[in-house]
Amino acid sequence: MSRWQVEARLLARFLSSGVVNTLLGFAVIFTLMAAGVHPLGANIAGYATGFVLGFLLSRNFVFRSNGRFVVQSLRYLMSFALCFSLNLLVLQIGLQFMAAIPAQVMASAAYTFGMFFLARLWVYRNTPER
Repeated sequence: MSRWQVEARLLARFLSSGVVNTLLGFAVIFTLMAAGVHPLGANIAGYATGFVLGFLLSRNFVFRSNGRFVVQSLRYLMSFALCFSLNLLVLQIGLQFMAAIPAQVMASAAYTFGMFFLARLWVYRNTPER
């Protein structure tokens, strides 16, 4: 299998697991917004609910890692914090120029792509390619 095929396979698994996690997160975000919660608070709650699921899916399904759990979980936590900060920045900027729903979608896209690259290059970097 070529290097590009390996990367495409990892990205496809990451995106498919992300669909499940995103649907869960968006369900929380948009339900809370409909209940009157500010978009920023709703965003935080949505991402908090998906944090553990995202780690487990990335470790067990996407990268199929059997590396050191504590090291990977700490790296995942740091990556999550960085990407979530990017998410919040994009959300805050987006809310100045557009409605809340498109801003949430843009913020989510920034988080997703940042998280894939950090997971691939740092969190699970020593994982054999499968």
